[in-house]
Amino acid sequence: MEFDKQLEQFFDPDSPSDRWSIVLRHVEDDTQDSWYLERRLGYRDKELGDIVVPRNKATFTTDLTSVPQMFTWLVPRTGTHLAAALVHDALTPPFSEQGKPDWETPDLPITQLQADRVFRSAMADLGTPLLRRWMVWSAVSIPTAWQVSKVRAVLGYLSLAAIVVLGWFATLDLFDRGQWLPWMANRTWYIELLLGAAGAILVPLVLALLWPSGLRKAGAITGVALAALLHVTIAVAAVTFGYQFAEYRLRVWAPPKRWLKIGLTAAALTAVLLTYWMFGHYDS
Repeated sequence: MEFDKQLEQFFDPDSPSDRWSIVLRHVEDDTQDSWYLERRLGYRDKELGDIVVPRNKATFTTDLTSVPQMFTWLVPRTGTHLAAALVHDALTPPFSEQGKPDWETPDLPITQLQADRVFRSAMADLGTPLLRRWMVWSAVSIPTAWQVSKVRAVLGYLSLAAIVVLGWFATLDLFDRGQWLPWMANRTWYIELLLGAAGAILVPLVLALLWPSGLRKAGAITGVALAALLHVTIAVAAVTFGYQFAEYRLRVWAPPKRWLKIGLTAAALTAVLLTYWMFGHYDS
């Protein structure tokens, strides 16, 4: 797989006069979704200086852009942001904790917040569209909250869960299965739709204040995207799970993270049954 670009901030550290390119090779183990570079890749960040992604597969491999399968319709694993994703991987532990650093920067340590910011800047230099750039950056930055402040991170993650719950009640309100949200209840359907859409923007913006400093924009973007795309995400997740179950059967719950997969499946099944019961109990 090869991508060839010529952009001012990216360069070939071994042949500066040549056009930089990305040449990816799959690792020998076909069971792993892992790649390594045949050519080093350099990026000149405006704040940190030169960052060089190594080609040594013994010290650096990548799964490209880390996006769950059900979200690849929105954020593909490859594209204009690929080179930025490789730079971000090189700045993220464990690769940034090797004996020799993967970049050339000042002596000050690089935080994960800075690495995430480099990712966004690099995507801009690559010409990644504005909305996709900020959405990808937000998705990558959300796990960083745990490193910044565990208390604030828990509050932020709970806010995302609250957005899902509110979206569920908003759907029940829209179909007149109860009066749950005061700004939607007992109104004409198109008014409820407009007010529900407004709530899908305003509520996540308010809840974004719960996230750690430096991540509130990411929390706001993720929250609004989650609220706006909730039903699409549920539909895609259902189709994805249905396909994986038909293909792999019980292996869909195989390690790693077996209990997390089982827990998510149980939660999804509970939500489906509860929704069915609510629609029947509050039949208008």
